[in-house]
Amino acid sequence: MRTTEMDAGSVAEATDPHPSHRRQRSALALIATLMATLLVVAGCSSSTGSSSTKTLKVGIASLSTSDALDPAKASTAGGYAIARQVFDTLVEYGTDGKVTDRLAKSLKAGKTADTWTLVLNDAEWSNGKPVTADDVIYSFTRIFDKKLPPASSLPYLNDKGLTKINDKTVEFHLDYPTVVFPDALTSPTMAIVPVGFDPKKPIGSGPFILSKNDPGTRISFTANPNYFAKGQPGVDSLELVSFPDSTAMTNALVGGQIDVASSIDPSLVPVVKAAGSAYKVYDYPTTGTLTWQMNVTQKPFDNPLVREALRLAVDRPQLIKQVYSGYAKIGNDIFEPTDPGYNSDLPQRKQDIATAKALLAQAGYPNGVDVDLTAAPIQSTADRQNEVFVQQVAAAGFRVTFHKVDEATYYGDAYGTYPLSLSFWGQLSIFDQAAFTIVNNAPYNATKWQDDEYNALYEKAVRTVDDRTRIDLEHQMQKIEYDRGSYIVALFVDSVSAYSAKVTGYKPYPNSDGPSGYNFKDLSFRS
Repeated sequence: MRTTEMDAGSVAEATDPHPSHRRQRSALALIATLMATLLVVAGCSSSTGSSSTKTLKVGIASLSTSDALDPAKASTAGGYAIARQVFDTLVEYGTDGKVTDRLAKSLKAGKTADTWTLVLNDAEWSNGKPVTADDVIYSFTRIFDKKLPPASSLPYLNDKGLTKINDKTVEFHLDYPTVVFPDALTSPTMAIVPVGFDPKKPIGSGPFILSKNDPGTRISFTANPNYFAKGQPGVDSLELVSFPDSTAMTNALVGGQIDVASSIDPSLVPVVKAAGSAYKVYDYPTTGTLTWQMNVTQKPFDNPLVREALRLAVDRPQLIKQVYSGYAKIGNDIFEPTDPGYNSDLPQRKQDIATAKALLAQAGYPNGVDVDLTAAPIQSTADRQNEVFVQQVAAAGFRVTFHKVDEATYYGDAYGTYPLSLSFWGQLSIFDQAAFTIVNNAPYNATKWQDDEYNALYEKAVRTVDDRTRIDLEHQMQKIEYDRGSYIVALFVDSVSAYSAKVTGYKPYPNSDGPSGYNFKDLSFRS
């Protein structure tokens, strides 16, 4: 992890001929403002962090009125955060980025990997009833019967493939052998729910119990006294507090209004450090990415030459420097760089304005092309990433109009109709990423991209047990995405959080969505 202070410059402004100067002035001004705030609150301890209350207040950007209480329908940051507090998955990606048990005591494959045996931990629901095999079978059957989004990541399983052995044991009989089954169970959308689950009154087995929900503003939880993991959660209650942007969240942190500022803008790291030793910064690399989505059913992105041109118009190192202050890693238009099947042999795509212009001309746009980009501030850096992108690609002839909308609007009925958009993806296996976004019948296929050759390779790879053969098939899949796909994966973001020095327990979850995988159960106050 990197804890050294970074340069404050990360805001690119089209009206400033020297954007780095303005960024430095803005950051210095913000530091001065926050230092003045510190003088006002000096000597006052936050009531949220006292040993008597043990209520942890966590700032989170852009909670939404569309945040789902049903984990299987979670699609927003707030929805995922709720799911991680109230529910549990059978397995998860752990601090080493590998699959580890959660509700599962064990999940083991048979000799041919078409049969998997699950043994449950001794866990209870928040109402005190035990988590049983019946609940597991109900959770999966519910997903299949209601055709909920996670069903797409389980093409090899249906409700007839679930067998109860005893109260703690379930056998999964897959339609064909696959070793990727555990990866498909890591997403919060695959959380286990009790028989008869009512999303309006959610009962879960997670570390917290939902106590109050003010949609889009604040979500409150109390510790689940029946949580099976000893010593967790580390606090008596938890509040997720929404902020319109990272600056407001950081201001609230140093002002003593919250204990944790999750997913802060990397440009604010110097601000936190300037506030003194009472505040800390925690960062680690992830496989998450803010990726541009090109809708292949709409002009000009129905033409693969235009998609290739736009990819070549992007200056990836400049994005990392200007937008992320170095807190990101370069991407190559394919997902999941830590997956064993990641194709690292593909040439690193670099900005090439001349070739981009030539491709546009070949596609029938010799004088450039007008493009509408629609996006919401789904991450603290999203707006700036779009603004820098607009400047970069103009040199190749892309005249991009950036339409900024709120998150509820962005993920509303129009989602999937935008010619160009920015979304957060990653932190899934290669197979799950494909299942959610691009294979046949993918539930979140915002680009509408379909490729018969890719689909055939996916179907073959997901059935292949031999590691070497499967990885070769994955490499072929990713080569197709690289050559004619619909996503621009320019970078992979680092997770950067700031918190009071009174808080302890931060851990990295590099393959889990959200700051530390939204595992706020790990956090506690120093005694």
